[in-house]
Amino acid sequence: MVRSFAALILVLGITGQCAFAQEASITEWKKDREEAFDSPKKAIVKEKEAADPALPRWSFGLNGGYAYRLFRAGRVVSHDEQEYLKDLKSGIAFGGDMAYFPWKHVGFGIRYEMYKGNAGMDSTQSEKVTIQHLSGAVIHRSFLKNGKTAILTSLLLGYQPYENKSAVKGQPFTFTGKTMNWGVSVGIEQPISPRFALNLTGTAMMGAIYRLRRKTEFNTETLHLSKDDSVDLSRFSLTIGFRFL
Repeated sequence: MVRSFAALILVLGITGQCAFAQEASITEWKKDREEAFDSPKKAIVKEKEAADPALPRWSFGLNGGYAYRLFRAGRVVSHDEQEYLKDLKSGIAFGGDMAYFPWKHVGFGIRYEMYKGNAGMDSTQSEKVTIQHLSGAVIHRSFLKNGKTAILTSLLLGYQPYENKSAVKGQPFTFTGKTMNWGVSVGIEQPISPRFALNLTGTAMMGAIYRLRRKTEFNTETLHLSKDDSVDLSRFSLTIGFRFL
């Protein structure tokens, strides 16, 4: 009887040790698993916080550069006419813009740009062209791997006034018109301080005028143009500028 009781106690002790060992094993398993599952979450949170730095919502910029008009010329006969058209198509563009980014990658803005070009052929003919555009913009902003350099892609839609002060054999004319315009631009922006950045932007603008006002020294009249005779204001510009963030 005593031997049986001692054997029972021995069996219960061994069973308890096994249960304790099993419970400890389960506890360790849970601990290891919890640490294994918790650590990636902490790492992800830290990585996310590092990938989302505070970005300025508002920005204002000024820029200027080269512009080239894309209209098709008629029949060109002489070398002087070729040089005249070359000068007339080439010009300068300058302006400014303001942007607001309610989200990291999408924003809205306002852009103003002025194009100026002129050409002359001997003393018989000359033209001084001014094209302005004021447009709203929808902007997409993406970042390179360094997290600082931004690529800005904009869709533009707005208003475009046109003026051409010309003279033919000493007779002055002024042509004016206005039309809607649309365009796209792609630029790269590099911050050089928390509040200042440099940018390089290429812009393509589209638009045509079908009604002009022609003013002379004696009268003013309205010209209604066909599709073939319309004034094509399409142009491309490449500008460099700076931006306040």
